[in-house]
Amino acid sequence: MARAPRQMEMEMTEWIPGRAAKLAVAILAAGALLAVSAGAAGAEVIYNNIPSPLPGNFASIGFAATSTTQFGGEIEVAGTARSNPTVTVVMSSWACQSGSWSEDNCSSPRNKTFKVPVTVRIYEVGELAHPIVTKTKAFKMPYRPSAEPVHCSGEFLGTWYDEATNECFNGKAFPISFKLKLQRVPKKAIVTFSYPTTSRPAQSLNVSISEPTEHTLSLGADPTQELFLDSTYSAMYCEGASDVGTFGGSEGNCWEGYQPVVAVKAG
Repeated sequence: MARAPRQMEMEMTEWIPGRAAKLAVAILAAGALLAVSAGAAGAEVIYNNIPSPLPGNFASIGFAATSTTQFGGEIEVAGTARSNPTVTVVMSSWACQSGSWSEDNCSSPRNKTFKVPVTVRIYEVGELAHPIVTKTKAFKMPYRPSAEPVHCSGEFLGTWYDEATNECFNGKAFPISFKLKLQRVPKKAIVTFSYPTTSRPAQSLNVSISEPTEHTLSLGADPTQELFLDSTYSAMYCEGASDVGTFGGSEGNCWEGYQPVVAVKAG
């Protein structure tokens, strides 16, 4: 049977550091690592938290399960390029075209997708009332692969099998990218993502996060130990946070070492 990935799963629950018993979406992580190429001539990668090769899945935050409407983190970019950035984020799809990961009967024909609009925002640090750039783009999101009972049985029944790493996963990691019109990316900026969760497949769509032990950051820096989010679920915040239900920081170090799986390149 496949080697078990590092995982903490409870009925559609996502683990938040130090508060696992209170949470609501599943966590899966793997140690394999997507190089972010410079792309068009003149473009320069200025921040990279996306590993290469891309693993089958990451730990992830499900917006529907955690009553979250916006989620991201603070980054510090490197290099000198700053204009017209391309922001890439790794998502995690737990959606099945039929069946459900939680019922161990997920079935999805190969290459089937569903469309969801995702919004990216970049904020100046300390100026959270108004982003300096916002863009919404509709993406074709893949359904996760079907359950593979031959390689993924027992406690991993219902998961899909990643041949590249010989591991079983509930979610499927994949990148999406936004090209933005912005004269200058700040040296330190807050980058967030949001999407509606009204449709059934979108309710099983998550934003990937890297864990401290994965050491995925290869360029730039993470200048703060908090994440930035808007959620009505208090367990998404650190103890004593005063901004639950509004967009702001998690107010503490309960997310220390965790960061959205994101890369930025600019001209």
